Amino acid sequence: METQLHHVLELEQLTPETFLIHLDRQNFSFKPGQYAILRNPKTGEGREYSIYSSDREDRLSFLVREIKTGEFSRYLKHLKVGSELAIEGPRGFFILDEKSLNGHPLLFIATGTGISPFHSFVQSYSNLNYQVLHGIHFADEAYGRAAFHSDRYLLCASREDKGGYFGRVSYYLKEHKVDENLICYLCGNSDMIEEVTNILESNGVSPENIRTEVFF
Repeated sequence: METQLHHVLELEQLTPETFLIHLDRQNFSFKPGQYAILRNPKTGEGREYSIYSSDREDRLSFLVREIKTGEFSRYLKHLKVGSELAIEGPRGFFILDEKSLNGHPLLFIATGTGISPFHSFVQSYSNLNYQVLHGIHFADEAYGRAAFHSDRYLLCASREDKGGYFGRVSYYLKEHKVDENLICYLCGNSDMIEEVTNILESNGVSPENIRTEVFF
């Protein structure tokens, strides 16, 4: 897998723990929904991040949550504009198929920074027939909300009643039956993906219409 050096254009702080890192794109080609491995060019240490930006932008963007015990996320947070960062990729198959691109109803379900591939989807493809459930703890974690149509986006906040729904995405899905013909894309932590997959299947959604990406 090819690795090349890119330069940091900007670090955009979103919350005290979360930021966007913007890099020059150069000739990096990818499909929306794929991820890349960001690496320290000196040590080779790296971590996988879904691409947040669209495939039409002239820069690459990644949504990063700083983990207090995670050395690599702290390394990224303290990079300076102009610093070099190695990118390996793209990788992954969490991409939209022809049916999804041609108007079939879609349900995007994300927790936390797992919203990244969905942000890339809607920024890259203007005619998707989608709904988004975004599960977060607090309302200020609604990363990239402005990219989604307001009537197609539901914020599920589990620790304060400031979203469209007070509770986890799994609670919402247990209370609101989904159409069994939906194609569902899930991105987030493994516990959410397992629980939500079970809920969707119990509602009649076929396993082949449930596509998953374990984000952390």
